Amino acid sequence: AGGGEGESDAMRRYYDRRVAGQRRWISELREACADVSASEEYRSNVGGNDGNEGILVTEVPFYDMELVGVPALGYLGGQTFADGFERLMGFDQLDNDPESSNPKVVICGGKGGVGKTTTSSSLAVAMASAGHDVALVSTDPAHSLGDALDMSLRGGSLQEVPLYGVPPVDGGSAGEGSLNAMEIDPTSALKEFRDSIDRLIGKNDNDGGNSELSSTLNSLGEIIDTLPAGTDEVVALAKVIQLIRRGKFDRVVLDTAPTGHTLRMLTTPSFLADLIEKVLAVSRKVNSNAAVKMLLASATKNKYNLDDAGDSAKSALLKFQVSMYDLEDLFADPSATEFLIVTIGTELAIRESVRLLNDLTFGDPDMPIKVRNVVVNQVLDGDDDGDNDEKLRGFVGRLTKSQFSSIEEIHRSVDRMERPPRVTKVTMLDTEPRGVYGLKALSEQLSAEQTEVPSA
Repeated sequence: AGGGEGESDAMRRYYDRRVAGQRRWISELREACADVSASEEYRSNVGGNDGNEGILVTEVPFYDMELVGVPALGYLGGQTFADGFERLMGFDQLDNDPESSNPKVVICGGKGGVGKTTTSSSLAVAMASAGHDVALVSTDPAHSLGDALDMSLRGGSLQEVPLYGVPPVDGGSAGEGSLNAMEIDPTSALKEFRDSIDRLIGKNDNDGGNSELSSTLNSLGEIIDTLPAGTDEVVALAKVIQLIRRGKFDRVVLDTAPTGHTLRMLTTPSFLADLIEKVLAVSRKVNSNAAVKMLLASATKNKYNLDDAGDSAKSALLKFQVSMYDLEDLFADPSATEFLIVTIGTELAIRESVRLLNDLTFGDPDMPIKVRNVVVNQVLDGDDDGDNDEKLRGFVGRLTKSQFSSIEEIHRSVDRMERPPRVTKVTMLDTEPRGVYGLKALSEQLSAEQTEVPSA
């Protein structure tokens, strides 16, 4: 960045190419959103926007510093969600309906690395500063929500997030809102779910001669061992849905794992509710079969431990089942639940976002979640207003500083290892490496760096 005139010219050309590429792909995104908004499937969705408006595409500028902590996120939220988000920031008939038990839920999803956590947390802070009681829940295994809020969220419970230094948002209420956040561990939640099933029906291949029961147990075992992607997130959400309901929140923001799991997550609650029903039915067969029950009891060495474990597991699964029905009810209510797609202005990210938009709109008529907003992060300023050198310095400075600190942290981490892995640095390419020739250019850089080892 601080090199000679030739290097500065090269960076300026690179910056201009990035700007042109973003303009192209954001334009394609807007066209896709307009096409979907005009479709019969979108317009007939009963949870449509007021006035039957189309999908709003919001561009968030590239900032030359990391926005971390509640005050910074509050600033970002105030800038990003000031216009077009009145449904979430304001108070409408659904908010004032005492018979309504569903909060408004915003599911933030998209490709990995596009800023979902920053977007979801800034939206949550903005809604809280508008006077709403907000629950912000992350099901992303990366657990970066605490980093974004600059606070520890360990413990697996909702924690209050102080709103110090966050100004009120226009369009909200005069009262004070609140924000509570939590990170949940999908892997441990899924293990608990599997363990509850194992305790209830046992894991014994010997069925005492009952071939029908053996066949049922084997079929259930195969289903449980091959649960669809997204199951871990749904099971984790099931653990907190009642907690959210008891907290009297009127807004819930979900920061989800990358795209593929999110799509599965939306259709999984009904599948798991049916699976639990089958498990409970098998449990009743096990308890009515004296031979099977004797075998399971001998495996546990104690009949009463078996009965206690079965009762405990049955209670846990029934609670899971009720939560699944609650999640299904919530996801199937397009007046309460919406999907916010987060992306960046690159070809791969935009293409995946358009696929996600089409899948949500046309893929499953039983899943009427509506996409009302798309947020495009890291948009570079391409206006020719005589300040291009300053924009370029800000862009390159932020990029260089961020990369330098990250590479240094990687080196510090691997240097402490007895047998450290090789650290390979690949020069930033001026275009996305797509196709055979693009990937070949990338592979040549990887091959050229094979001799690099961690710094001392």
